[in-house]
Amino acid sequence: MLERIKNAFQRNKMQKFVALISSILLWFFVMDTQNPTINGSYDVPVTMSNVPYGFKPIFQEQTIQVKLSAPRSYFVDYGVNNIRAFVNLQNYLAEGEYEIPIETSFPKGFELESIDPKTIHVHLDPFIEKQTVPKITLRGSPAPNSVVKDQIRSSETVTLVGPKNSVNRVHSVIGYIGLNGNKESFEIVVPMTAVDVDGREVRGVRVVPSAMTVNVQIANELVKKQVPVNVDVSVPFGREISELTISPKTVEIIGREEIVNSINSIDTEALNFFVNPKTFIGKLKLIVPEGVTVSQKEIDVTCKFKD
Repeated sequence: MLERIKNAFQRNKMQKFVALISSILLWFFVMDTQNPTINGSYDVPVTMSNVPYGFKPIFQEQTIQVKLSAPRSYFVDYGVNNIRAFVNLQNYLAEGEYEIPIETSFPKGFELESIDPKTIHVHLDPFIEKQTVPKITLRGSPAPNSVVKDQIRSSETVTLVGPKNSVNRVHSVIGYIGLNGNKESFEIVVPMTAVDVDGREVRGVRVVPSAMTVNVQIANELVKKQVPVNVDVSVPFGREISELTISPKTVEIIGREEIVNSINSIDTEALNFFVNPKTFIGKLKLIVPEGVTVSQKEIDVTCKFKD
């Protein structure tokens, strides 16, 4: 029996070998016809890897186009989630602007044809801290014949923490307190919000503390009045002021009627120019007379001299 099988395999060996090779070639031909190599494009999100500690990468391109080639079945089996586009920041350790190549990874069997764009512009922005004095804004009004005498805060300053570019966009930190006809003093926790010059919240900046306790002291049988602010400017010899602006121009004073009626204006601390500068832009404290309180303790002043 074994001898018959052996003899069967030994007969017509050349014809059998040719048939085998033909079958293999036919198989490859059929597979190539049924599963040809094609191109495909994907919109792939860009990620950052090895971001240095204490920095935030800022970049515009959120996705790039990756063009790959592979047998058709690969495009059925794999999707965009199997393809990565990333920027390696391992060797970028200082603040600055960089043009960095985009790297890709994808499953075995794919071939990279092109990526667009090939590089990405990245700004490495360092995290910083900056102290500032928050503003507490009152909304509404207390009860009739009652006034807000004072606001006592749990903290006079807050700290801004975030990327330098974002922190520098912060114009002020604001908290809001609603007055709903309150007659008695009350205590409230006020959230702090960092806003830009247009009053929009600046994202990515953390305010520490994020909220503060404010004791709102309300007094009865007091009166209030708006009075103008006078800026005490010591003008250097031979110089002439070309522009003097203050904000606000008036402040509200609160106190007993006889004291409030005797006050017609509020002065600022002296603004002295010892080195003859051309411009002063900053804040000046108000000199508050005894027996009254004011709606704010300092004002914004711009003073310019003629050349």
